Amino acid sequence: MMKREFVLPVEICPICGARGTFQVFGRIDDIPYFGETMETLATCSKCNFKHSEVTHLGKQEGSKYEFLITSEEDMKVRVVRSSTGTIKIPGLGVTISPGPGSQGYITNIEGVLIRIRDVLTSAMESAPPSKRRAAEEKLKKIEALVQGRARAKIILMDPFGHSAIVDRRSKKHRLTKREIKALTSLP
Repeated sequence: MMKREFVLPVEICPICGARGTFQVFGRIDDIPYFGETMETLATCSKCNFKHSEVTHLGKQEGSKYEFLITSEEDMKVRVVRSSTGTIKIPGLGVTISPGPGSQGYITNIEGVLIRIRDVLTSAMESAPPSKRRAAEEKLKKIEALVQGRARAKIILMDPFGHSAIVDRRSKKHRLTKREIKALTSLP
Protein backbone atom coordinates (compact mmCIF):
# COMPACT_ATOMS: atom_id res chain seq x y z
CA MET A 1 0.00 0.00 0.00
CA MET A 2 1.62 3.24 -1.17
CA LYS A 3 1.55 6.07 1.32
CA ARG A 4 3.03 9.06 -0.44
CA GLU A 5 5.10 10.24 -3.41
CA PHE A 6 6.96 13.52 -3.56
CA VAL A 7 9.22 15.65 -5.76
CA LEU A 8 11.51 18.25 -4.22
CA PRO A 9 12.99 20.83 -6.58
CA VAL A 10 16.37 22.06 -5.37
CA GLU A 11 17.61 25.51 -6.42
CA ILE A 12 21.22 24.52 -7.22
CA CYS A 13 22.83 21.17 -8.08
CA PRO A 14 25.35 20.41 -5.30
CA ILE A 15 27.62 18.69 -7.84
CA CYS A 16 27.84 20.98 -10.86
CA GLY A 17 26.22 24.17 -9.52
CA ALA A 18 23.59 24.39 -12.29
CA ARG A 19 20.36 26.13 -11.38
CA GLY A 20 16.95 24.48 -11.74
CA THR A 21 18.27 21.10 -12.93
CA PHE A 22 18.40 19.15 -9.66
CA GLN A 23 15.41 17.25 -8.25
CA VAL A 24 14.77 14.73 -5.53
CA PHE A 25 12.03 12.17 -6.20
CA GLY A 26 10.72 10.09 -3.35
CA ARG A 27 8.18 7.58 -2.30
CA ILE A 28 7.18 6.19 1.09
CA ASP A 29 5.68 2.71 1.21
CA ASP A 30 4.67 0.29 3.92
CA ILE A 31 6.66 -2.81 2.91
CA PRO A 32 5.90 -6.19 4.51
CA TYR A 33 8.64 -7.32 6.93
CA PHE A 34 10.33 -3.89 6.84
CA GLY A 35 7.63 -1.37 7.71
CA GLU A 36 7.67 2.21 6.45
CA THR A 37 10.37 2.56 3.83
CA MET A 38 11.40 5.65 1.87
CA GLU A 39 12.99 5.36 -1.56
CA THR A 40 14.67 8.49 -2.92
CA LEU A 41 16.37 9.33 -6.20
CA ALA A 42 18.30 12.57 -6.64
CA THR A 43 19.16 13.59 -10.22
CA CYS A 44 20.65 16.48 -12.14
CA SER A 45 19.68 16.82 -15.81
CA LYS A 46 22.81 18.89 -16.55
CA CYS A 47 25.68 16.79 -15.12
CA ASN A 48 23.71 13.48 -15.05
CA PHE A 49 24.42 12.97 -11.34
CA LYS A 50 22.24 10.26 -9.78
CA HIS A 51 22.00 9.04 -6.22
CA SER A 52 19.45 6.58 -4.89
CA GLU A 53 18.76 5.49 -1.36
CA VAL A 54 16.43 3.17 0.49
CA THR A 55 15.79 4.25 4.09
CA HIS A 56 13.73 2.35 6.61
CA LEU A 57 11.83 4.74 8.84
CA GLY A 58 10.80 2.39 11.62
CA LYS A 59 13.00 0.84 14.29
CA GLN A 60 13.49 -2.89 14.56
CA GLU A 61 15.83 -5.09 16.56
CA GLY A 62 19.26 -5.93 15.14
CA SER A 63 19.21 -8.94 12.86
CA LYS A 64 21.57 -11.47 11.34
CA TYR A 65 20.65 -13.59 8.33
CA GLU A 66 22.65 -16.59 7.17
CA PHE A 67 22.17 -18.42 3.89
CA LEU A 68 24.15 -21.32 2.44
CA ILE A 69 24.70 -20.91 -1.29
CA THR A 70 24.60 -24.41 -2.80
CA SER A 71 23.29 -24.09 -6.36
CA GLU A 72 22.93 -21.87 -9.38
CA GLU A 73 19.26 -21.44 -8.43
CA ASP A 74 20.39 -19.69 -5.21
CA MET A 75 21.66 -16.78 -7.33
CA LYS A 76 18.01 -15.60 -7.48
CA VAL A 77 17.60 -15.28 -3.69
CA ARG A 78 16.65 -11.68 -2.82
CA VAL A 79 19.08 -9.59 -0.73
CA VAL A 80 17.91 -6.33 0.84
CA ARG A 81 20.86 -4.39 2.26
CA SER A 82 20.18 -1.10 4.00
CA SER A 83 22.87 1.55 4.34
CA THR A 84 23.68 0.06 7.78
CA GLY A 85 23.96 -3.58 6.67
CA THR A 86 27.21 -5.59 6.64
CA ILE A 87 27.63 -8.51 4.24
CA LYS A 88 30.18 -11.25 4.92
CA ILE A 89 31.14 -14.18 2.75
CA PRO A 90 33.75 -15.97 4.88
CA GLY A 91 34.60 -18.51 2.15
CA LEU A 92 35.74 -15.63 -0.07
CA GLY A 93 37.32 -13.64 2.75
CA VAL A 94 35.00 -10.74 1.86
CA THR A 95 33.31 -8.24 4.16
CA ILE A 96 31.24 -5.35 2.82
CA SER A 97 30.91 -2.84 5.64
CA PRO A 98 28.86 0.36 5.56
CA GLY A 99 30.70 3.65 5.45
CA PRO A 100 29.68 7.32 5.62
CA GLY A 101 28.39 7.36 2.02
CA SER A 102 26.94 3.84 2.10
CA GLN A 103 23.80 3.26 0.07
CA GLY A 104 21.12 0.67 0.55
CA TYR A 105 20.10 -1.57 -2.32
CA ILE A 106 17.85 -4.44 -3.27
CA THR A 107 19.42 -7.16 -5.40
CA ASN A 108 19.93 -10.92 -5.32
CA ILE A 109 22.88 -13.12 -4.35
CA GLU A 110 24.23 -13.00 -7.90
CA GLY A 111 24.07 -9.19 -7.76
CA VAL A 112 26.12 -9.17 -4.54
CA LEU A 113 28.70 -11.45 -6.16
CA ILE A 114 28.83 -9.25 -9.28
CA ARG A 115 29.48 -6.18 -7.10
CA ILE A 116 32.35 -8.01 -5.40
CA ARG A 117 33.69 -9.18 -8.78
CA ASP A 118 33.61 -5.65 -10.17
CA VAL A 119 35.48 -4.21 -7.16
CA LEU A 120 38.11 -6.97 -7.35
CA THR A 121 38.57 -6.51 -11.10
CA SER A 122 39.03 -2.76 -10.66
CA ALA A 123 41.45 -3.18 -7.74
CA MET A 124 43.55 -5.69 -9.69
CA GLU A 125 44.55 -3.04 -12.23
CA SER A 126 46.84 -1.27 -9.76
CA ALA A 127 47.66 -4.17 -7.44
CA PRO A 128 51.11 -5.76 -7.10
CA PRO A 129 51.44 -9.29 -8.59
CA SER A 130 51.02 -11.09 -5.23
CA LYS A 131 47.72 -9.32 -4.54
CA ARG A 132 46.61 -9.88 -8.14
CA ARG A 133 46.98 -13.65 -7.76
CA ALA A 134 44.86 -13.62 -4.58
CA ALA A 135 42.18 -11.56 -6.36
CA GLU A 136 42.23 -13.97 -9.33
CA GLU A 137 41.59 -16.87 -6.93
CA LYS A 138 38.63 -15.03 -5.43
CA LEU A 139 37.29 -14.32 -8.92
CA LYS A 140 37.48 -18.05 -9.73
CA LYS A 141 35.55 -18.84 -6.53
CA ILE A 142 32.90 -16.25 -7.43
CA GLU A 143 32.49 -17.76 -10.90
CA ALA A 144 32.15 -21.25 -9.39
CA LEU A 145 29.46 -19.96 -6.99
CA VAL A 146 27.52 -18.27 -9.78
CA GLN A 147 27.61 -21.49 -11.83
CA GLY A 148 26.53 -23.62 -8.87
CA ARG A 149 29.84 -25.51 -8.68
CA ALA A 150 30.79 -24.27 -5.19
CA ARG A 151 29.22 -23.59 -1.82
CA ALA A 152 29.59 -20.63 0.51
CA LYS A 153 27.75 -19.00 3.36
CA ILE A 154 26.55 -15.42 3.01
CA ILE A 155 25.86 -13.50 6.22
CA LEU A 156 23.95 -10.22 6.39
CA MET A 157 23.97 -8.30 9.68
CA ASP A 158 22.21 -5.04 10.45
CA PRO A 159 22.20 -3.41 13.90
CA PHE A 160 18.88 -1.71 13.03
CA GLY A 161 17.22 -4.77 11.47
CA HIS A 162 16.59 -3.12 8.11
CA SER A 163 18.40 -5.69 5.95
CA ALA A 164 17.40 -9.24 5.03
CA ILE A 165 18.06 -12.30 2.92
CA VAL A 166 14.53 -13.05 1.77
CA ASP A 167 14.18 -16.81 1.40
CA ARG A 168 12.48 -19.48 3.50
CA ARG A 169 15.84 -21.28 3.83
CA SER A 170 17.67 -18.27 5.30
CA LYS A 171 18.25 -18.43 9.02
CA LYS A 172 17.41 -15.29 10.98
CA HIS A 173 18.86 -14.52 14.40
CA ARG A 174 18.68 -11.53 16.70
CA LEU A 175 22.05 -9.79 17.02
CA THR A 176 23.60 -9.87 20.47
CA LYS A 177 24.62 -6.64 22.19
CA ARG A 178 28.26 -7.57 21.53
CA GLU A 179 27.60 -8.07 17.79
CA ILE A 180 25.73 -4.77 17.59
CA LYS A 181 28.58 -2.96 19.34
CA ALA A 182 31.13 -4.54 16.95
CA LEU A 183 29.07 -3.43 13.93
CA THR A 184 28.50 0.13 15.15
CA SER A 185 31.97 0.84 16.58
CA LEU A 186 34.33 2.87 14.47
CA PRO A 187 37.58 1.09 13.49
